[in-house]
Amino acid sequence: MDWIERINSAVNYIEENLDKEISYERIAQIVGCSVYNFQRMFSYIADKPLSEYIRNRRLTMAAFDLINSKDKIIDIAMKYGYDSHDSFTRAFQKFHGVLPSKVRNETVRLKSCPKISFQIIIKGETYMNYQIEQLPGFTVSGFKHRICTNDAFNIVPQIWDTAWKNGTMDCMTELFMKADYRPAGFLGISAGGRWGNSEEMDYYLAVTTYVDVLECKRVEPFDGMDTFEFPQATWVIFEANGELPDAVQQVYKKFYTEWLPNSGYELDDLPVIESYMQNNRQEVWIAIVKSGNS
Repeated sequence: MDWIERINSAVNYIEENLDKEISYERIAQIVGCSVYNFQRMFSYIADKPLSEYIRNRRLTMAAFDLINSKDKIIDIAMKYGYDSHDSFTRAFQKFHGVLPSKVRNETVRLKSCPKISFQIIIKGETYMNYQIEQLPGFTVSGFKHRICTNDAFNIVPQIWDTAWKNGTMDCMTELFMKADYRPAGFLGISAGGRWGNSEEMDYYLAVTTYVDVLECKRVEPFDGMDTFEFPQATWVIFEANGELPDAVQQVYKKFYTEWLPNSGYELDDLPVIESYMQNNRQEVWIAIVKSGNS
């Protein structure tokens, strides 16, 4: 099963379970990556967060149930995951613009979120500068933050902002000056969140402190820092130069929608690395494997 088929299989799983509990862990198993990576992947491909898509699909189906059945509103609410009449009413009105009670008593205009389907698209509008490298294992060191996976998109920018204000980046700079290894620069790494432990993940602000080659000298981290070890792997490394956050976000979008589906590779189950250097120079490191080898 190729990458596009896996994503569509995950969408089919969601569709089959709109009136049941949807397991993000099961979604990650189907696609073969961490929960966080799938959430990020989905948001770039679909232009909306996974949680929003699921909510909108459920509210779409709830409207059909109101029109086509005589079930009580509270029963429809509970069917689609709402634990009270009030919470369902608020969500329904926010999405459709009308109260659910009016659907059966008046002629109203409703919204519909159709089931999404992914296909390979070849646009070729702009070039992507990248290189594929097989690299030895390496170690990164820095400050680890335990965060809720579902809140990561909001929390991660706050982590960076706080680090620049509270002196954390001064400490990171001192470590970086001792260990100028690749991946270079200040690194942002989202680790964990794989099935079985998907509710939380670790986010690292780090620098590379060791590469597993004979001539490399290991640099010891400062007190209070954590380390994360990457195994030997194949990486595709993209230039993401330009103003943040747009430059990096554009790389992710084109990677998931154009590069990966046509590359003959699949995602490896390793954290993605964002490398931030001087003068608006950035790189995105994504571990990959040949299709059929994962």
